[in-house]
Amino acid sequence: MTVETINEQYIGSGIVYVDGRDVGNVSALDFTLEVETKTRPSYRPGGGNIASSSRVRSVSLSATLDSFNNSNLSLALRGVVDTKESKQITNEKLIAIVPGLVETSEMLDIAKTITVTNVITEGSTEDLKTFEKGVDFEVTAAGIKPLVKGDITEDMLLNVTYTTRAASALQALVESGKEVKMIFDGINDDNGSPSVVKVYRWKPAPAAGLSLIGDDYGEFQLAGDVLADDSITATGKSKFFVREAASI
Repeated sequence: MTVETINEQYIGSGIVYVDGRDVGNVSALDFTLEVETKTRPSYRPGGGNIASSSRVRSVSLSATLDSFNNSNLSLALRGVVDTKESKQITNEKLIAIVPGLVETSEMLDIAKTITVTNVITEGSTEDLKTFEKGVDFEVTAAGIKPLVKGDITEDMLLNVTYTTRAASALQALVESGKEVKMIFDGINDDNGSPSVVKVYRWKPAPAAGLSLIGDDYGEFQLAGDVLADDSITATGKSKFFVREAASI
């Protein structure tokens, strides 16, 4: 017979998996239970209540993540993630903004060669000019930035040839709510005892916000309802979640 430890203090840490995927560092993981309590007052001498009943109205789970990969953000922003391979873009036609950003259609690989020329219209006597990086323009992942002292002029039509960077693209707010299974593979740092929490159906809501600029490491929160799993019908088994803790 296993004897449960009576006095076990707890300092939690562990790894959170969503549908089997490690979501990275999670600094907080919290259940919230909304409880509705009904009471029957006693009108006999002494007052108080003669009966009381509590019912769980909802169970929710929130997780604070600081790993800003697109797979995690897709949960917070109800998005879809596309994978893009590196490829060559030849003579993409763009209109110059001086000074400003001339946005390319794909993310640039700034380590690769980028060629920028003017576009010669039919019948024009204009000469083809190849512009020089660092003299006529600068390069960022988002596009090229013509320099005021360079030869690229406002509204000039440009041909830009470049190599795209392999990337993942998050298309935000294109999905409806998604249910996931969450597993917390945890450990009690106070005594080294492992524990595992399994949430069968978790439905994160869209994040209330997402900060992209700040003075400290960023983080964002996933929060949503823990739904009942009606496929679990055994007596005494939770439809919501289970926590297994090792005996010590």
